[in-house]
Amino acid sequence: MSRRTTNIGALLLFVALSVLMTWPQARLIATHLPDSDDPLLSIWRIAWIAHILPTAPADLMNGNIFYPEPRTLAYTDSVLLQGLAAAPLIWAGLTPMVTYTLLILASIALSGWTMFLYARHLTNRVSAALLAGIVFAFVPFRFDHLQHLELQATMFLPLALLWVDRALETGSRRDVWLAVAAVVAQVYCGIYYAVFLVTALLFVIPLRWRSVPVERRAGVLRAGVVAAVVGGLVVLPYLAVYVLNRSSLGDRTSSDVLTYSATLWNYLSTPNENVVHGGWSGALGQNERRLFPGIVALAIAAAGVVGMERRRLTLAVVGLVGFVISLGLNTPVYSILSSVLFIYNGLRAPARASILVFLALAGLVAFGWARLERSLKGWAPAATAVAALALLGEYATVQSQWFVATRRPPQVYEWLARQPRSVVLELPLTTADRLDLVPDGIYMFRSTEHWHPILNGYSGFFPGTFLELTERMKTFPDEASIAYLKQRQVDLIVVHGGLLAPDRFGAITTSLLGRPDVEANGQFEEPMGPDMVFRLIR
Repeated sequence: MSRRTTNIGALLLFVALSVLMTWPQARLIATHLPDSDDPLLSIWRIAWIAHILPTAPADLMNGNIFYPEPRTLAYTDSVLLQGLAAAPLIWAGLTPMVTYTLLILASIALSGWTMFLYARHLTNRVSAALLAGIVFAFVPFRFDHLQHLELQATMFLPLALLWVDRALETGSRRDVWLAVAAVVAQVYCGIYYAVFLVTALLFVIPLRWRSVPVERRAGVLRAGVVAAVVGGLVVLPYLAVYVLNRSSLGDRTSSDVLTYSATLWNYLSTPNENVVHGGWSGALGQNERRLFPGIVALAIAAAGVVGMERRRLTLAVVGLVGFVISLGLNTPVYSILSSVLFIYNGLRAPARASILVFLALAGLVAFGWARLERSLKGWAPAATAVAALALLGEYATVQSQWFVATRRPPQVYEWLARQPRSVVLELPLTTADRLDLVPDGIYMFRSTEHWHPILNGYSGFFPGTFLELTERMKTFPDEASIAYLKQRQVDLIVVHGGLLAPDRFGAITTSLLGRPDVEANGQFEEPMGPDMVFRLIR
């Protein structure tokens, strides 16, 4: 069988495994999501990109949330590359929700496949590469972040290491450019992993440089400098948006970073839904810090540590860098790193650097299985199948909590879609101390039906104007809060009766109906309760 045919077969296998391991997500693709605001954020991001590109591409970063703040798409990872991939599907008629789930499944499958390609380069063994791909694609960390589109987009990490390795071994300028292209692509998929990858490469390349033949060094260096400059110019406008936002939003607080800094115990934890380990290990971690890679993977990787040559040295350095960064403020290293590379000041969750640990572990699994396979002889194919099933069984995770969306949007959003451009506020509103209590994520998700600017929003950062809004609205609908909304240019107020206690809903709507500067525009009955729309007359 040719290498190309094998590679295509491996890709199809990882597509099938991705559907299987996330089941029943594929069956419920049109209506169900993991129960979190983050999938709603991702759906809004890709839908906004598809919406704005054909009509006003200059406003790409100026999302319709948190009005009137600019650059709101960059309050979190903008996932521009995923958005560009999703846009043709949305334009063709697929819903943003379906498109989002397809992106999740594709990201997992491609991550396993590119790890397969890298591991095959490392060992020249298909069976070892398949096991490596399974580890990287389905490690429990994946399921803990199933709701994060940008954290599933890891397909460029193995490719970057593959092309760096080939460039250093052969002096290929083409591979130098491909390596830089992989880093650039990772930036546009997710900044977190791009930062961690570049940090690891800053250690890997100097350590591996001594092994580059002297006669090749000048050519590789010239190609590397030129490619790096070009790559920097490609990502500079994108990163500049985040620098601008940093000036208004500030850096992450130390308490936030410490909360999401891993500990050694976290490397023994899986999500509670993990079939094998969730019961005993769930308490050893918490959100963003469930990092156990599995017993089977560790056992096979242990056999791959023997014989630390150049390629394994790369894996060891990448894994060590990822591990140290993942500990965050639990070591002094992270503070030093943040003072040298300012971009770390904008990262909230150092534990996500564990992806480099899993990447290195997957590579060592390939080396370990290649070594073990030589002693298995005729039993090797059967043993590979058993090892693959053991890995998949240990990684099996059952998604039990879902956000369920109706196929048809609530009537109020269909009505909003027919209105001229208006600034909208949806109620109830959260409070500044509990930004996770009220479904601003749902308001944002449903804004994809009408695309009016809304004062509501949910993202990685909350601007000062939104926090001020939550304070001013505590006394709504008194005179001061109404005057404030007029100052904020609000046209329409949507009051969701299904999200308010009946007496509170009645008090708000009665008060608004009694005001001469407020006009009732409609009432819509929904299963959870009525939605009412009021227009402010300025």
